[in-house]
Amino acid sequence: MQKFDIRLNVAGKSYALSIERDKEEIYRRAEKEVSRLMAAVESQYRAEKEDYLSAVALQLAVKVVELEADRSLGKDIDRLDELNRMLDEHLGRL
Repeated sequence: MQKFDIRLNVAGKSYALSIERDKEEIYRRAEKEVSRLMAAVESQYRAEKEDYLSAVALQLAVKVVELEADRSLGKDIDRLDELNRMLDEHLGRL
């Protein structure tokens, strides 16, 4: 995949990244989400930027863990559906 250079602004700093072109929208949305969360934290507390970034990182990490748990639960449900189908087949033969 071809690389594409972009600049993102996070917490008042500009970062140059080289990414796959088809992921640009994801990076732009992530940049906006970090900015939104930073503004929310800054409006609630008076602290250093580093503290705001720490709070935002924690919020985003919690979201990732929740999504992973949901995905794991989905796999468990799929497995239970498969076991239920197998049980129905077995009982149908009796």
